[in-house]
Amino acid sequence: MSQEEPSSSENRYSLLLTPELQERIRHLGDHVLHNEALNERLRTIGDQVLHNEAFNERIRNIGDHVIHDIWQDDDETQEVEHFNYKQELKKKFSIASIIGLGFSLMNVPFGIASTLSIGLVCGSSFTILWGWVLFSFFTVMISLSLSEIAARFPSSGGVYHFSSILANEKYSLISSWFTGWFLVLGNWLMFISYAFGGSQFILSIFGLKQSDYKHDDYIVLLTYFGIIALCTLVNLKFQSQLERINKLCIYWTIYTVLVMDFLLMIFSNDFHDLKYILTNFDASRSGWPDALAFIIGGIQFASLTFNGYGMIVSMSEEVKEPEKTIPKGLIMSVLISALTGLIFIIPILSILPDLNSLLDDNPDIFPIDIVFKLSTKSFLVSFVLVILIAGSLTFATIGSLTTASRTVYAFGRDHGLPFNSLWQQVDTMENEEIVPKNALLLSVGVSCFLGSFSLVSSSAFNAFVGCAVISLNLANGIPILSSILNKRKKIKGSAFKLRKIGYLVNILSCIFIVLTIIVLCFPPSRYIDIRTMNYAVLVFFLFTFGIAIGYFSWGKKNFQGPLLDRDYSAESQIGTVPLEIIQSHDHDISGDGQFVEEDPEYFRHGSDEDIQMDTNDDDTETLFELPDHSSISSLREDPAKNARSSDQADTS
Repeated sequence: MSQEEPSSSENRYSLLLTPELQERIRHLGDHVLHNEALNERLRTIGDQVLHNEAFNERIRNIGDHVIHDIWQDDDETQEVEHFNYKQELKKKFSIASIIGLGFSLMNVPFGIASTLSIGLVCGSSFTILWGWVLFSFFTVMISLSLSEIAARFPSSGGVYHFSSILANEKYSLISSWFTGWFLVLGNWLMFISYAFGGSQFILSIFGLKQSDYKHDDYIVLLTYFGIIALCTLVNLKFQSQLERINKLCIYWTIYTVLVMDFLLMIFSNDFHDLKYILTNFDASRSGWPDALAFIIGGIQFASLTFNGYGMIVSMSEEVKEPEKTIPKGLIMSVLISALTGLIFIIPILSILPDLNSLLDDNPDIFPIDIVFKLSTKSFLVSFVLVILIAGSLTFATIGSLTTASRTVYAFGRDHGLPFNSLWQQVDTMENEEIVPKNALLLSVGVSCFLGSFSLVSSSAFNAFVGCAVISLNLANGIPILSSILNKRKKIKGSAFKLRKIGYLVNILSCIFIVLTIIVLCFPPSRYIDIRTMNYAVLVFFLFTFGIAIGYFSWGKKNFQGPLLDRDYSAESQIGTVPLEIIQSHDHDISGDGQFVEEDPEYFRHGSDEDIQMDTNDDDTETLFELPDHSSISSLREDPAKNARSSDQADTS
């Protein structure tokens, strides 16, 4: 029997290694193994690591510290940060109104109707249903994270104030600048998206009668300007009715969904079974792998709807007890929107027509219009359903202009915009309502200007929608990330506590925000051309580049960030005072309870005889000492005066 041939691996290595090289490798290995000095040195290092009590104790302390930071319960003391701004806007919105505003900004019927085609391309029923469920879950996580911060720092500046306070002091100003501009930009683009998308949706009614309908760019633009004019009129002339309008939005949207479901079930003859609704998946039109198609379709389908909830933080100065009202409004509006979306989606999927008729026949008609037309087989019923969605769209557009104007007002007040004195000005209207008129008109002017780009390139203009979602997600994510990096220390004492799950909720929020931003850069289908390309990321980077230039050329010297009220301290107060009194930086209280124009030091250092207050008054709230990070922003008064005030406080 012949001698066994060496294995293929042995043949391969024998060709690579010459006998001389193999001998050198064996010699080197023997040298390492038998080198007593080297082995002894390694053993010594190992023993030092194992038996170094100081080192081991330090490791244990680090571990205990991390576990303590993550799992410890926050104490029961509640602290609300106060800002050194004059209270100019009336506190007229209730919790129901704030929930209605958040609900209208998410605008479930139109949000689902306008992005239905994305879900159909990227997987059909399975992607639409389960993408909505997953996106709802993570949106709740983000709303919880923002609510905890908003309860600690209630301010109309919202997330850009949060970023300034929660970021490291070295990066406080630049963090606040970028967050503020992302917030302003997101508010403007969201308003544009609703107004322009609404004009296209309203005109698509003609497609219910004409299957070959093609929209005219000029008519769409004129309708867009008409919607903007209506929203401007409501925000200027009917400011006192916004409370009722926001409440009405809740009822209109919920009844719209219920009526639509009822009519579709009554008039439709063909229904899919439950298995089709829950499991039918077809991503062949997208060209992406199935898993990636589901992620792209699910996130892009739901992202336009779950986008505007964070904008209601800008209404903090117009509600009573914002540290309680804003968190409730955030969370409840998201939960109601998630549930309403499910109630709307499931009946739509149960009667869903063939994809070819929805996506191939006429790209200028919204797929939801075709669903109505084919399912009800009645122009009148389809027309009523479209009008119901158009009504909810009107509420969303009015609300988005309201929040955009408040954001511009707050950002201008902090010198974040050129000609800041113009944008922070408020006007008293004929009905004695106080409105930031100039900030509102600036938002309208920017919207009209950017809307005109639709005549140049419809693809570039459609990128504004994706850019709005990216901007608002970044604005929400920066303060949450800053809180994590600072071990959540600065939000301790919040009236809304996440306690042990805080780190988990914050981390999940940041991960999902990053994933959303990445996914929004992808087109729903790989089969793209110049017209269907996703330009959102290009538009966003152009805006970001402009924001960066603005910071280094102008903002670094002029932007001041949030003005925290340093003099608002428990140790220097006698008794308690109502929160409304402190929210105006240039008012104080005299012994007889009257407002007087005095230096804040009068209140801080007044004697017992000068300040008489009833500590048992039920309408008051106890004051707490500000955390150390209150020094990140300067007051508007003379710096020398602030220095003297600090010295006096230290002496006392």
